[in-house]
Amino acid sequence: MSAEPSTGSAPLGAHGGWRALDRVVGAFGPDRTLTERVAMFAAAAAVGPSFEPGLQPRKTLDQAIATGVIAATTLSAVTVAESAVESLGRLITRGRTDTASRSARLAFQVGTNALIGVAAEALSRSLPPREDERLRRGLVRVAANRTARVAGMGAALSAVIGANDLLTQGSPSRRWLTRIPLALPAGVALSAWHIHRTHTAAAAMGDSTIANVSPASSIGIATGVGAGVIGLQLGERVVAHGVARGISRVAPSYDSVSNPVGHVVALGILGGVIYAGYEYAVRRVEQGGAAVEPAYETPAQSPMVSGSPESLVPFDTLSREGRRFVNMTLSREEISAVMGEPAVADPVRVFVGLDTAAEVEDRVDILMDELIRTNAFDRKVLCLASPTGSGYINYVLAEALEYMTLGDCAIATMQYSMLPSSMSLTRTGLAVEQNRDLMHAITGYLRGMAPERRPRFVLFGESLGALTMQDVYRRRTVEAMDRDFVHSSIYLGTPSATEFAKAWRLNPSKIDPNGVMVEVDAFGDYLNLPDEQRSRIRHVLISHYDDPIPKFGTNIFLRRPWWLGSPDERPPRVPKSTKWRPGVSFVLTGIDLINAMEVVPGTFGRRGHDYREDIARFVSVAYDLPVTARQLLEIERALRERELEWAQKRVVTEQVARAREALLREFKNWGVSSGSDAQADAVLRQILSTPGDAIIREEKDQQDPLLPQV
Repeated sequence: MSAEPSTGSAPLGAHGGWRALDRVVGAFGPDRTLTERVAMFAAAAAVGPSFEPGLQPRKTLDQAIATGVIAATTLSAVTVAESAVESLGRLITRGRTDTASRSARLAFQVGTNALIGVAAEALSRSLPPREDERLRRGLVRVAANRTARVAGMGAALSAVIGANDLLTQGSPSRRWLTRIPLALPAGVALSAWHIHRTHTAAAAMGDSTIANVSPASSIGIATGVGAGVIGLQLGERVVAHGVARGISRVAPSYDSVSNPVGHVVALGILGGVIYAGYEYAVRRVEQGGAAVEPAYETPAQSPMVSGSPESLVPFDTLSREGRRFVNMTLSREEISAVMGEPAVADPVRVFVGLDTAAEVEDRVDILMDELIRTNAFDRKVLCLASPTGSGYINYVLAEALEYMTLGDCAIATMQYSMLPSSMSLTRTGLAVEQNRDLMHAITGYLRGMAPERRPRFVLFGESLGALTMQDVYRRRTVEAMDRDFVHSSIYLGTPSATEFAKAWRLNPSKIDPNGVMVEVDAFGDYLNLPDEQRSRIRHVLISHYDDPIPKFGTNIFLRRPWWLGSPDERPPRVPKSTKWRPGVSFVLTGIDLINAMEVVPGTFGRRGHDYREDIARFVSVAYDLPVTARQLLEIERALRERELEWAQKRVVTEQVARAREALLREFKNWGVSSGSDAQADAVLRQILSTPGDAIIREEKDQQDPLLPQV
């Protein structure tokens, strides 16, 4: 046994292993700066609140996205804030504390963070939240409040770390205590406790939106995010330190602010990468919006719709949603079969796409020419509909209107984007501008008609379409709609950023002195209004309590929204256990946007952003189109059946198109090129027209006799 130490290899290996382990442990905190340790603690601790219940059911993947976004943004924001606090302290002392004793540096770090924290909190409290405040005022308050929290964490963490250093300074045997990571484990432990508490509170209050996020998955996500936080911070640290060293060499006089500048540059690079990814995603989505779907590749034949052979609008300029819209127009026969009485006209549907003309003025002129060509101004009802971001017009609204007017109606819309509404927020200015121009053109035409000959002019907007239609009247009153001959309007899921709706909610007596506008959750709420009020209503905003679209906006980040007030006062279907936290609530409500629009074709619900269940009844009462109870029942049945049939047709035709492409590729591999299109079509026709049992028998008959039979 005495010969073992003489080899020397084991001790060296042991020491090398300890050094490697020490470096790993140091990366988790002991070898990091105070700024980095504060950021690690805050990012890890932010994982727990990210599990708060939201407005919509959340899947584990949704939770992973929310947790990652919240942790990453917390890391970035706290890094910049704490770095700025440290640099401010160095500016005040002109760097003299750099050579001070350890106890002096400890006192200075704690004192600087505490002083700045108190000042920031005082600034935050001096700017109490107001519903009508400007964005800049709200941002200053939130920034001050968050800075106070960061400074408080910096003071507490520096006090713990410094006290630990001082206690072990005179005792070498306890120096190992200084190598214990404190920030990250403390943050992870805090998150684990918070996740447990959140699930317990949600279960006690009946909040089920996080029921599908299992605790086991939650722990896995928290662990993964913790590792991601470390990796992200390491990358940010390399870039930030490189920039700081460069500033120190080039401009030594700015050394005291080199660290925060480095962090800002590093985060700017990260932001640039994220923006580039977003732009790439936008281009891909736009390509999808312009793609031709097999189910709608043939122009509609009715002369009363855009894209038909008689139309002034080329079919290939309609985009995906435009082709759907015109091809799904009801026929006279379909209307008569549902309503039990003959249709009086073929419905008019006018759609002008972004590709129809480059300029707004030209698109407006083309749409007006289409309305005149189809005699739309001679119809009983003329509906101006503002689409969602992609150009979508609610099929249920369009068909309900066509049924109830027996086809004697016209629906006109003009596209402003091919992207989903969430990616079209930067294009709302264009949309409002062209809707205003179109409104002026239509009302100008109506003004030249005899009053008794004018159609009933109604408006419709859903989601971003509600914003882009209502904001034609921003800084105006409801009476302005009367001057534009607007009879009535319906808006589904009005976004919180809608200026007209915000002004109306803040001061309804000013914007709507006659009380002709109302906002309800569902048709039942409308029926519960007093008879006298219902008789006045002509403009209806339908906003579900659990729909995040009317709630999502900067207001969540700046101040506690009304729907997250006292648990006892919250509206139905809003979780009562959820607490308001500016950044966390903003991100979680943003994640809710994804799940709010999940619908099943043919199955109408009243959840989130799905308003299909109440649309037909609101069309009847708001647009003053009375129908019998039996007709309404038949309309509801037909709406569901048609939606399911069209959804099935889209799936089948898409799969057939893919099968055709696969056949053509295989024929090409075989060297068959002449007549391959006709051969592929013949094969598909045979397969689609042959029952499954016959296909199996045919395959058996054609099998090689040398092969075993199946």
